[in-house]
Amino acid sequence: MGGTTTLGHFAWDLGDGLELRLWALEDAERLAALIQANQEHLHPWLPFATADYSATDAEEFIRRAMRQYADGLGVQCAIVHEGALAGSVGLHAIDWPNAMTSIGYWIAKPFEGKGLVTRSVRALIDHAFGELGLSRLEIRAEPDNQRSRAVPERLGFREEGTLRHVVVWAGVRYVDHVVYGLLAEEWHG
Repeated sequence: MGGTTTLGHFAWDLGDGLELRLWALEDAERLAALIQANQEHLHPWLPFATADYSATDAEEFIRRAMRQYADGLGVQCAIVHEGALAGSVGLHAIDWPNAMTSIGYWIAKPFEGKGLVTRSVRALIDHAFGELGLSRLEIRAEPDNQRSRAVPERLGFREEGTLRHVVVWAGVRYVDHVVYGLLAEEWHG
């Protein structure tokens, strides 16, 4: 897997039309349109995914992602399949003193079931344990989100437990998260 980690040049061609690349400001309109078109699919799990998610909202996300990457605190990538924007995957805030981070992802409905998220997450795991030298990765998912939970299960993460009422979802209800963990020495690529 080739990929550089300098701002603006981070891109991986994962083969078979799948690419990961940093979000860019010129993606804002397409990102907003993708989220709007998939809001019924995404909103049960992602409170930001609403019909009124705007290009301004997307631009704010992209600017935060660019700052995070420039500061060496994480990386957020567009998942691009055969030239079409398909979703997002990233390393959340990296905890450098403890050599750990978590991985988050979402995929638009038309791209589900193609293995794109699993392949994208696998690439980030390789990057996190290889180039970044991290020791631990986590993936968290709501107990009922079976599609999201299948990704860490497929990739050899261990289910470590459930955190109860760990997130307030859109200020409306408390949400539990199932925590999956993977250590560098457990990863076999």
